[in-house]
Amino acid sequence: MMRLLVLDEDFDILGDVSLFRSLIWTRRYTSLGMYELHMPRASFPLLMQGRYLYRNDADELGLIEEPHYSIDENGKREVYCKGYFAEKLLEDRVLDGTFHLSGSLEDSMRAMVERYAINPADPERRIPHLKLGRIAGLSQTAACQRTGCSLSEALYDIGGSFDVSHRIRYDFLANDLLFEVWQGKDRRDSQDENSWAVFSDGFCNIRNVTYNKNAADYKNFAYVAGEGEGAERTIVTVDMRREGEERRELYVDARDLARDDGEGNTLSEADYQEQLRQRGREKLSQYRMVETVDGGVDPHANLVYKKDFNLGDLCTYINAEIGIMTEKRITEVTETY
Repeated sequence: MMRLLVLDEDFDILGDVSLFRSLIWTRRYTSLGMYELHMPRASFPLLMQGRYLYRNDADELGLIEEPHYSIDENGKREVYCKGYFAEKLLEDRVLDGTFHLSGSLEDSMRAMVERYAINPADPERRIPHLKLGRIAGLSQTAACQRTGCSLSEALYDIGGSFDVSHRIRYDFLANDLLFEVWQGKDRRDSQDENSWAVFSDGFCNIRNVTYNKNAADYKNFAYVAGEGEGAERTIVTVDMRREGEERRELYVDARDLARDDGEGNTLSEADYQEQLRQRGREKLSQYRMVETVDGGVDPHANLVYKKDFNLGDLCTYINAEIGIMTEKRITEVTETY
């Protein structure tokens, strides 16, 4: 049974929300998730005192950021509270220096959080209760650098180019916020490692479906320009075209990427060019072909949520009526109660 608890900044329980009108719990893979809770006015003072909204059947922890109360001329009251999940805490830390990532993508992302939010040089930058959680053992490698953006933005940008996400999981018993890098499971019908998750009109497991494809902003080839001037400027190319696909070019100004790592070391030409190529891949990931399938999942059909499929999983979608079969990652799940 779902239970909603209001916690203070030290995770002490202030009380529970025993009654509510509706709860919208939006989980996202490539950006910050959020919730919206509509409730009777009796719970409003409790939400005003709290810092976190904890749900005992979910890993996500809500930040209490916008309690709202209003009454109109007819005496009708509207009471709600909404906010982002705990990953939003990383948006309040910026990369004030240049951070170089090399080797394991997962290790680099964990090291970035360690440096700027868990054990920073300035102890006032430390996010209370934040620790490194489980290691997923992901195999991706990266070579890039980041300066001057928020920690959250850097993590989503870098991870997004590899279809990798991150989360802050709340451990209720230990009162810890655990940072973890993760990737959804491959549940396509073209693999045999995991059970399949096939959404199809033929299986009658989806409803109210909207399919849309938009190539208006799509780019698949990048020129990435780094340090230097004129003919001396270092320029690399990144080609992400599919076989037989027309070329759609993008120019990326990466002058901020430096050969000097700020610690007296200078990158080799090969390493520097690889960092430029990684920047190109990240920028191209922002100009992808937009192909979306939005729809409701029939809870009484053959696939069970969080058992047979979950946020981040790579699944197969088939619509025989319009002749479409595509493999897509689940990037957003909206739970409505």
